[in-house]
Amino acid sequence: MTKYTIKGGEGHSFHADTDAEFIQGLREHHKQPMQDDGKMLKLMAATYCESRQRSFRFSSVPDFIEDCVRHGVMEVSDAERAR
Repeated sequence: MTKYTIKGGEGHSFHADTDAEFIQGLREHHKQPMQDDGKMLKLMAATYCESRQRSFRFSSVPDFIEDCVRHGVMEVSDAERAR
């Protein structure tokens, strides 16, 4: 199982093997979670974009993860997943 660690703020870690599990991990630690997966990813991208002044793609989970790792928002224990 891949471990994701969100850095900054209160920070948290969660494990996920699928895109749905990844988004659920984000949802479980957000103050205003969205039930729609696409909207949740967009919300997180907008939040990180505002705080980091960088672009975060939200068209797919792998793109989002790649940008989060690149911009120092997240660490991924499994390098295969980050690609």
